[in-house]
Amino acid sequence: MKEELIYCPILKTNINVTSIEEALAYIDAHLDQLRGDYICVSNVHTTVMAFHDENYRKVQNQAAMALPDGKPLAIVSRMRGFRNAKRVPGPDLMPEVFKLSEIKGYTHFFYGSRKETLDKLKENLLKRYPKLKISGMYAPPFKELSEKEDQEVIQSINATHADFIWVGLGAPKQEFWMAKHKGKVCGLMLGVGAGFDFHAGTVKRAPRWMQEWCLEWLYRIMQDPKRLLRRYASTNFAFVFHALKEHGKEKKKIRNQYLRIAQIGHKRIPSREGGVEIVVEELSVRYVKKGCVVDAYNRSGYHVSGKEYDTKRSRHYKGIRILTIPTFRSGKLNAIVYSFLATLRAMFGGYDIYHYHAEGPCAMLWIPRILRKNIVVTIHGLDWQRAKWGNFASRVLKFGEKMAVEYADQIIVLSRNIQEYFMETYGRETLFIPNGINKPNLMEAKEITEKWDLKKDEYVLFLARIVPEKGIHYLLEAFSRIDTDKKLVIAGGSSHSNEYMNKISEMADRDSRVVMTHFVQGRKLEELYSNAYLFVLPSDVEGMSVSLLEAMSYGNCCVVSDIPENMEVVDEKAVSFRQGDVDDLQRVLERLIANPKEVEGYKAESQKYICEKYNWDKVVEETLAAYADVINSKTRKH
Repeated sequence: MKEELIYCPILKTNINVTSIEEALAYIDAHLDQLRGDYICVSNVHTTVMAFHDENYRKVQNQAAMALPDGKPLAIVSRMRGFRNAKRVPGPDLMPEVFKLSEIKGYTHFFYGSRKETLDKLKENLLKRYPKLKISGMYAPPFKELSEKEDQEVIQSINATHADFIWVGLGAPKQEFWMAKHKGKVCGLMLGVGAGFDFHAGTVKRAPRWMQEWCLEWLYRIMQDPKRLLRRYASTNFAFVFHALKEHGKEKKKIRNQYLRIAQIGHKRIPSREGGVEIVVEELSVRYVKKGCVVDAYNRSGYHVSGKEYDTKRSRHYKGIRILTIPTFRSGKLNAIVYSFLATLRAMFGGYDIYHYHAEGPCAMLWIPRILRKNIVVTIHGLDWQRAKWGNFASRVLKFGEKMAVEYADQIIVLSRNIQEYFMETYGRETLFIPNGINKPNLMEAKEITEKWDLKKDEYVLFLARIVPEKGIHYLLEAFSRIDTDKKLVIAGGSSHSNEYMNKISEMADRDSRVVMTHFVQGRKLEELYSNAYLFVLPSDVEGMSVSLLEAMSYGNCCVVSDIPENMEVVDEKAVSFRQGDVDDLQRVLERLIANPKEVEGYKAESQKYICEKYNWDKVVEETLAAYADVINSKTRKH
C-alpha cells in the first residue's frame, strides 16, 4: 500500500512537496506498485500550460507524482507553508536513480530524442555507471505512429522487462504519451524532457549558480533564442502574474489553517517505543500534509529497549522538522530535564500551538503560560498510577497533571473514564478525542517462522511494553496452568522497569512454550499481529492502548481486562476477564482455545468495527478544530 504523498496545488496543478532524496526513496520503496504508472517532471512552462489546458492538467494531476523540476515551484510551495519543499530537477534525479540501479540491478529503457543522441547517451552512461543495465533504446519518428506501430513499440519495450522507462519527447508531448500508455508498459515511466540531451552532452546545462538564481530559462534562451524566446517570455510572465494572484487568495487560508505547531513530550519519532510516540507521529505527518509546519522535540539518548533498536536520525522526517533536546541518561531525570529544555527552546519558535503530550512534561506549562502562548495538552493516561514509577516520579507526574488543569487552554483525553476523572477531581472540562488506527495489510508468516518457529493460529500474543501495569505476570501465570500446544508470545521492550523485566523473563523461562521476542518492529511486528490465534491485553492501567487498536485492526480475537479504558475501545467485539483475576483469565483462555469457531466469530467482526470507529483523519480534523478554538478564543479576548 503506497503512502499518501504531500503536494501543493499551484495554478490548479498538484506539485509534490519533496526532495531528491525523498523522491528517490519513495520510488525505490514502491517501484512494484508504480509499474505501468508515470511521473511528470514539472516546471513553470508545463504548469502554465496545464493552467490553460484542462486536458493537460488532468494528465499532470493523474500522474503518480508531479515533481518540481523548476525552482520557482519549490519557492511558491514554501510561500504556501510547505517549508521543506525542495527542487527535484529531472536531470539531477536521473543519475541518482542510475546509482541506485547499479546496486539494485534495475534495468532501463530510453524512449525519445534522436538516434545520434541516444547513442551518445548510452556511451556516456556506461562510462559513468559501468554496472548500469540498459535494456533498450528507441528514437521514434517525427510522424505520429499508427495504432499498430505503437502496439509493436510497446511490445518491444515490455519484452525488455525494463524497470524504468525514461521518456524524452519534450512537453507536453511526453506527458500525453505517458498518460496514453498508463497500465500498458512493464516499468515506471518518467518524462525528463531535455535530460537525454544533457546527459548525452549534446546540450550544455546552465551553470549551477544560474539554476540556483532561477535563471536556467535565460541560459536556455541564449542557446536557442529562435525557439525558446517567445515560449519563455509568455509562460514566465504568465506564471508570475497568476501565481501572485493565486497567492493573494491563499493568504487568509495560509494564516488560519496552516499552523506552526510544536510537539513536546514524546521520546522520539519515528519510533514505536510507546503509544505516545505513535500518536505524535501519526498526527504530525497528517498535519504536514495539510500544510502545517510541525516541529517535533525529540529526546536525546538511546531507544528504551536498547541502542540496538535505534534508527538513523535525521533533522527531517516526512516533512516534520526534528529538534533533538539533550538530556541526562538517568531514567529519573531525563524526562524533567528534557521537558524544561524543550520548553525553553520552543519559546523562540514562534508557534501558533504548543502541544504537550503526557502528564510529566506538563510540569513546565508555567513557562509558556507566563509568555501567553496557546497551550494544548493530551493526557494519554493517568501516568502517576503506573507501578513502574517511584514516589518522587509519581509526585512529579501528579504535579504535571495539576499544571495541565491550571494552565492548559485545552485538555484532550483519550477515554471517557479519564474525562470523568478530570471533572470529578478538578471540575475541569476536557475534550474527548480518541486515537485513530490505520487499516493494515495482513502478512503471511515468514520471518516469525524462520526466527521463532511461529505459525498461523499456533500462538497467543501479548504485544506492548514490558511494564508492571500491563499485567503480563497475570497472563504468564494463567497460561502456565493451561494444557495446550499453542505458544505464548511476549513481544515488547522494557521501559525504565528492569526489575519487572527480569521477573517476567524468569517466569517465561519456566515454560518452554513461552517465546520472548523482545522489541519488534517492521515486518516481524506485522506478521505477529497477522497470524495470532488470540491477542491478550491484561492491563491494570491504560489510557487508550494503541496495541489493542492495532490488534483489532488486524482482525484478531482480543482478550482484555475489564478496566473502563479497555471496554470503551472493544465494546462487545472482544472477550473480557476481571482485572487482576488469574483464575478468570485462565477460564477465558481455556474456553477460547477449545472453541475455534467462537474465536473466528470475533475475528470476523473486529477489523471492520475498529477501523470504522477510530480514524486518524477524523482525529486530525477534531484536533485542528481544537487548535482553532484556542487561537480564536484568545483573539476575541484581546
